[in-house]
Amino acid sequence: MKKTILACDLDNTLIYSYKHRTPDDVCVELLEGQEQSFITAKTLVQLRQLSENIQLVPVTTRSQAQYLRLVWPLGIPELAVTTNGGLLLCAGEPDVVWRAKSLKLAAEFRPALHKLTEQLDVAQLFHHHMVDEIYLYVVCDDVAAADKCMADFAEFTLKSGLQVCRGGRKVYFLPPNINKGVAVQRLRSMFPNSRLVAAGDSELDLPMLEEADIALLPNAELAAQLQNPHKYVCPRSEHFAEFVLAMAADNA
Repeated sequence: MKKTILACDLDNTLIYSYKHRTPDDVCVELLEGQEQSFITAKTLVQLRQLSENIQLVPVTTRSQAQYLRLVWPLGIPELAVTTNGGLLLCAGEPDVVWRAKSLKLAAEFRPALHKLTEQLDVAQLFHHHMVDEIYLYVVCDDVAAADKCMADFAEFTLKSGLQVCRGGRKVYFLPPNINKGVAVQRLRSMFPNSRLVAAGDSELDLPMLEEADIALLPNAELAAQLQNPHKYVCPRSEHFAEFVLAMAADNA
């Protein structure tokens, strides 16, 4: 039987914040002692019932440290991709070969990222982070401020070759070869002849969804940006994580 790789985004796809919790949800992340992220009780049952030929591989923009804050009720996944594709974790430990290749892909753009960091430090207008020495993101006050940040640094990103993407009130500055699409291409080389089912909720997930044999999305608005014809949109009456796991099971 052909192996199925379920490449699944985490935040707002498989897990979601405390702001959206319901009484039966299961906590999967603590931050400074406070419950931070959750999955539904049904999601936990579905994860438990995944067949042996389905391998869940979380693919997240989170840093390695942010990913490792998660507590998996059924045990940590064997593989996970963090840092927007920059790192592969095997049972929680970084794969040195994968990391070395990512650093090589990002090397040309590291001076631009450091220069951008200096400019942000001088401006003192934005809270920003360099993630695992691979990409940088800026946290803005709101979506309007994030749009302004993108506009303010549009000329810089154009000249540097960095890609820029907004996710809510965060703005991401990324080396062009560090994305979830490249990451799942690298995953495919590890699992020849496998089927790739991918799920994600934001523009950062689009490169991964384009590569998928089956792409799963939460809404028609994001689906409209996807060229991949093999796409399915979660009905409004269903929970996205539960829809993803049900579709993966049906297509395994």
